[in-house]
Amino acid sequence: MSSKINGQISPQPCPHLADFRTTSTKPFLSLHNCLRIKPPGGRASLRGNPNELPHCNTCGVHAPSRLYACISCSAVSCHSSASGAPSHAAAHAALLSPAHQIAIDIDRAELFCCACRDQVYDRDFDAAVVIAQTVASTLGGGESTVIPSPMPHPENLRKRRRVDYRPVTPDLRERALIGSCSAPIDGDDSFPEFPRGLRGLNNLGNTCFMNSVLQALFHTPPLRNYFLSDKHNRYFCQKNSNTDGDDSTIATRKKSGGNNGKTNGPICLACDMDAMFSAVFSGDRLPYSPAKFLYSWWQHAAKSNLASYEQQDAHEFFISMLDGIHEKVDKDRHKTHSDGSGDCCIAHRVFSGILRSDVMCMACGFTSTTYDPCIDISLDLEPNQGSSTKMAAAASSHSGNGEADSSQNHGISTLTGCLDRFTRAEKLGSNQKFFCQQCQVKQETLKQMSIRKLPLVSCFHIKRFEHSSTRKMSRKVDRYLQFPFSLDMSPYLSSSILRRRFGNRIFPFEGEEPDASNDLCSEFELFAVVTHSGKLDAGHYVTYLRLSNQWYKCDDSWVTQVDENIVRAAQGYMMFYVQKMLYYKATTDKPVA
Repeated sequence: MSSKINGQISPQPCPHLADFRTTSTKPFLSLHNCLRIKPPGGRASLRGNPNELPHCNTCGVHAPSRLYACISCSAVSCHSSASGAPSHAAAHAALLSPAHQIAIDIDRAELFCCACRDQVYDRDFDAAVVIAQTVASTLGGGESTVIPSPMPHPENLRKRRRVDYRPVTPDLRERALIGSCSAPIDGDDSFPEFPRGLRGLNNLGNTCFMNSVLQALFHTPPLRNYFLSDKHNRYFCQKNSNTDGDDSTIATRKKSGGNNGKTNGPICLACDMDAMFSAVFSGDRLPYSPAKFLYSWWQHAAKSNLASYEQQDAHEFFISMLDGIHEKVDKDRHKTHSDGSGDCCIAHRVFSGILRSDVMCMACGFTSTTYDPCIDISLDLEPNQGSSTKMAAAASSHSGNGEADSSQNHGISTLTGCLDRFTRAEKLGSNQKFFCQQCQVKQETLKQMSIRKLPLVSCFHIKRFEHSSTRKMSRKVDRYLQFPFSLDMSPYLSSSILRRRFGNRIFPFEGEEPDASNDLCSEFELFAVVTHSGKLDAGHYVTYLRLSNQWYKCDDSWVTQVDENIVRAAQGYMMFYVQKMLYYKATTDKPVA
């Protein structure tokens, strides 16, 4: 049972707990001496003596049933959720009722009603446990690896419906419409084993950084579906953006396939992307030259000194290009657009997520929480543990799925290990003291990052280029990184980290609540890997694409089929993962007939 409080779903209050609170003035005051906090995970438990092994007072069992301590008399009793199993906790409550129905799970420090035989919630009790966790973390200093937050947000319990993917088959009316209003694409069928959309890109002079990212974007499922379904029509967009344009100008753009390279209209990178998608998926196998897109991007990136014939960083190009698409949409937001005119930012709809940052004062436990949008996650490589690149590549080629952690692969760095480091709590140095609003002075702090909202497509950037200001030198890190083909992002979500830290608790909420769909769609599949070979100032970018469970190597104008072991042994620089399942919110505004 649940009720809606302040617009949020809250558990229905237990009548036995309400009766217990009316008869007790300070029901949870005696818990402070019995609460024990484990520093590795910050999990709370209930122990009178830290070294005792609790057992049921009736049958003496200590496993596998759960043990509960009566909050009135501290008697420990067992309870099993299995059907037909005896419950000494319920028997104790029935024998000594009405003041002994409420008990505490001694391993989780969570309230339990022995009469209802269900877990119950109390805000004052949860607040007392959180305060104890905060005090333990602040007193523990560097030994604690968690950052307690006094008021984490409750989970969003809105109903969501799972939708399984099914291929769409047109009906008779749609087939007739397709036959009368369209014609088959005249493509090159000399390579029937290659799927449509695999087309090489000509190197226009040190532009392998651009080609590698574009190949990944061409086969990003939500982005590909958006442009190929004509959600952004470049002809309508140019017509609406250029108020001085006439029919002859539009006809010229139609022939050129996007921005025609002259200053007769505003630059729109989404229009050039639409033109390139049309060309790449036209069926033509000859290499395509993205010269018009390069010119438009140069105009956008002129202020950032990226517009040159020199080799650029693929990650910087990725950020700059998505920023250009978003900037154009943001400027035109005040205009009235029709569907397909590019009035929404597809770049952020596909790649944008939200990061959560918790900074806790180690003196008083005050926690400052901030949320920042991100379109990718940059990860530091794990410390070198003595394994060479050749040994690491050999170990990867013999692994089943490449998903084992670094501790099981002879010190090999892994993507999951990098994510663990990214979301691990760290103590900031003395030169990074945080101004505490409660202490009103700068204090030493603990900081922890987590992911509040996952994007449809997650891009991970590995920091392989190190720059030292003291030594005035830069170098490339050639250490091998093992990355999985299937990735579970649930351990790195804010909800999972809070759940591991505090257990099942409820708190007053502030601001917006986290998106509960993260727990439903945290499984990702790898579909593109951008690699870099060579040195810092003289290297080459190559992209590996996964289409229909087959890998292809895109090396500028050359596209070849490769084995997956070659991909596993590659030196990954950018990895692109897409959600396995997509979800939509079921509407509850209208009654269902």
